[in-house]
Amino acid sequence: MTDIKGNKGEALSLSGAAWTLKPTDPALLEALQSAGHGRVLAICLSHRGAQTPALAERLLRPDMGALHDPYAMLGMDVAVARLERAIRDKERIRVVTDYDVDGTTSSLILQATLKILGGQGVSYHIPDRMKEGYGFSVLAAETAAKDGIQLIVTADIGVKDHAAVTRSRELGIDVLVLDHHLPPGEDVPDDATAVLCPPQLSCSYPNTSLAACGVSFKVAQAMLASHTSRDRILRSMLKLAAIGTVADVVDLLTQENRAMVALGLEALNEDRHSPGLASLLRVAGVTQGSITSRELGFRIGPRINAAGRMETATRVVELLTTGDPDSAKAQAQELDELNTRRRGVQEAMLSHAMRQVPEPPPPFIVVAEVEGPNWHRGVAGIVAARLRDTHNRPAAVIAITPGGATGSARSIPEVHAVRCLESAEDLLDRFGGHPAAAGFSLAPEKVAALRERLEAAATEQLNGKTPVLVHRADATVPVQDADFTLLRALEGLAPHGKGNPEPLLLLKGGTVRNTRLIKDKHLKGRLMMGGQSVDFIWWGAAQHRAAIEGKEVEVLAKLGVNVWQGIERLQLTVEDARVL
Repeated sequence: MTDIKGNKGEALSLSGAAWTLKPTDPALLEALQSAGHGRVLAICLSHRGAQTPALAERLLRPDMGALHDPYAMLGMDVAVARLERAIRDKERIRVVTDYDVDGTTSSLILQATLKILGGQGVSYHIPDRMKEGYGFSVLAAETAAKDGIQLIVTADIGVKDHAAVTRSRELGIDVLVLDHHLPPGEDVPDDATAVLCPPQLSCSYPNTSLAACGVSFKVAQAMLASHTSRDRILRSMLKLAAIGTVADVVDLLTQENRAMVALGLEALNEDRHSPGLASLLRVAGVTQGSITSRELGFRIGPRINAAGRMETATRVVELLTTGDPDSAKAQAQELDELNTRRRGVQEAMLSHAMRQVPEPPPPFIVVAEVEGPNWHRGVAGIVAARLRDTHNRPAAVIAITPGGATGSARSIPEVHAVRCLESAEDLLDRFGGHPAAAGFSLAPEKVAALRERLEAAATEQLNGKTPVLVHRADATVPVQDADFTLLRALEGLAPHGKGNPEPLLLLKGGTVRNTRLIKDKHLKGRLMMGGQSVDFIWWGAAQHRAAIEGKEVEVLAKLGVNVWQGIERLQLTVEDARVL
């Protein structure tokens, strides 16, 4: 490829990205090193908000003390009182949640809490992605009324579903909303009995970054406060909260989220599990004792999501509540097969989508096709993310059906996805989401107009400039210092996720040897310096083999371990490379 020159004339990386080192405060670095932390760990701690040695210790050792008082959340006292009354009076309660990992783990936590405390009329509903779409619908409210439901608890949906909440109230049903999706400046439903949503105005809860499963866990924490088995039950629920928190990509630098995931991982690695969870872990190929947030995000989460994407998320609830080991084994295998099917559809859809992207790519990529065997709305968000990552542009993927068009958008840091959709609000039937991810629906004939609006909105947010991908490394490390001692020191920064990524290291002074291709897509080899070497893998980088074999390079990589036949070997996961 033609080298792209940086500001000082040096060639950019093989991926065409610019590299930069995150700035470090020398005084803070000295203080952290004086407290006993090695140079690289101290640098990484400073980049993750550890402004004092005491904060560094809190970050490295998350525990139950990081879980805030649930009653500090606006509406918690009202919600708990209403739930306790419903249990006491034997009311019929329905838990209504989203169909993703956050929604299904929320449903499981809430159902378990209510049943443990004696709830006898507890049911649940998860919308069918294909038939109902996203959110708490008026139809769901009316169905609940026909079923004699007296109290609805929503989780991961509801805060923007004003019409459904109002309709519930008209039908004599109280609604408790547990959510985290409230955009700045928007109001919560006035007709809800209580809204538990930390980002809402007047809520002073210290953690505004809870996932919905985190909010659900706080409800459990409040309601089970005097239960004789509280600690054991909450520890078990933290397994689900950890999975949902990681999968929903919320901030893992907040002390509470970090503690939930760390404690949940501890329970996943050390405790006995229900037949359903044990079977899910087995088909996901994870080994108890070595489960990390990576396994939650890339092995367990996708299998849970596959149910809601390809069929119905009720499969997940059925699996994780069964007490029959044989049934659990069969159900987990079916879930794994759904995930395999999802991957096949996803790859075919991505291939179709890539062919639609013009060259050069526009400021906001929008691709659309009629839904069919190789174009499925259930994986639109994944494909949009792949388009974004490939082209470094915000991207939206739309599936057109007889009932209308639905789309998912994924964006880059410079472009706010929801604000782009707001610029086309008059074209959309509904929309919502976050700066980096959003969903929407509209009439098929409006897709072309939407494309124009999104391109114009992205151009405005980018000030007309072409976005350049920038990799920001934590620290520079000589190849010979990339060893198990450094790896073990950096492991204290886990669990990793949004806000707390795995440390990205700039390794200098190595020569690439012994490269080979894995599945014709990935590149594996060794980085050598003098008599020392370290293995590396570079996912999806087969095209760079000729450019780096035998060359002296510097790489951006994450330090990890590859275990083969019980033997641990240090391994770099390369993100990018530059030939010297």
